[in-house]
Amino acid sequence: MDGRRQPIEGFMVELPSGVIFEVKGLLHPPGKVLAYPRYLPDPAGDRVREGRRYRKTASWRERQALLREGPLSRYVAYDPVLGDAFCFLSLAELAAIYDPVARLAELRRRAGELARPGREALKMAEELVERAGLSWSDAGVSGSLLVGLSGEASDIDLVFYGRDACLRAYRALREMRDDGLARPLGAEELLAILAARSADTLYDPEVFTAREPGKLLQGTFGGVPYSVRLVPARGPEPYGRVRFRALGTAEIRAVVADASEAIFTPCRYRLREVELLSGTQEPEVLVSFRLRFCEHAREGEEIAARGKLEEAIGPGGRRELRLVVGGRPGDYFTPLRP
Repeated sequence: MDGRRQPIEGFMVELPSGVIFEVKGLLHPPGKVLAYPRYLPDPAGDRVREGRRYRKTASWRERQALLREGPLSRYVAYDPVLGDAFCFLSLAELAAIYDPVARLAELRRRAGELARPGREALKMAEELVERAGLSWSDAGVSGSLLVGLSGEASDIDLVFYGRDACLRAYRALREMRDDGLARPLGAEELLAILAARSADTLYDPEVFTAREPGKLLQGTFGGVPYSVRLVPARGPEPYGRVRFRALGTAEIRAVVADASEAIFTPCRYRLREVELLSGTQEPEVLVSFRLRFCEHAREGEEIAARGKLEEAIGPGGRRELRLVVGGRPGDYFTPLRP
């Protein structure tokens, strides 16, 4: 299934070798896409598509290792606008582009043929679209369902595009949680998630078990675990309008001044009363492209975090210092109270 839109967050793309990448963020160089390996052809893999076996990369740390050595390392390059080295794939080289909105439309056409979890994903999408009064062009499906690698144990991965649609979908999620249609993750699911995430993210188990059940963007629907990404744009950001400069690593304590964009991917938290524990300058904003850090702290809460410090230089020379969390080993972001 080839999408026609420019790939952004939620899309996946495939190389002729069969390696499938997940697209990250909204900012991509002309003719390229910033992405990371997600599914690898593997004769011992536990997922099968059209007779070929695949395995899912186990962690962010493994994905970074794949890009440091071996055949995929050739896709890593420095970008002068993003101010750092990332994995970039040429659009001309891709064997396939997987569009979440187009894939959900395909699932709707094939509704009578679907097995779990595709059936439950479609039901959940229908519930959200109807409750929020959305267009089907606002909603998509991502993850293993997007690329035809789902199995009985797969999760539901939904994505919504556009700020207004995202806000309405989030309100609908709250209604579904209140009505009991969507439920918090249970103790067994939380323990499994904690074990998986701890491979590349430091967590306080007490804070984790206290906070994660309250997040609306993850839970269970029809007995199937789900995650929902809310992407506040429908297309890529203009390349070069904002430029970035890496300033090393910083570790901070701070108070969240504004968490109104905590539900989006990327999520943003404006900070105040920043105490610099290490690093060169105090960030004004904490940003993450990882869904695990959405809904992670509330306004007025004290937090601790470690990540990449960077300067964003916008039109007219306006500058913003950001702490980007989740892209490097050892990064963390945690409220200081459960």
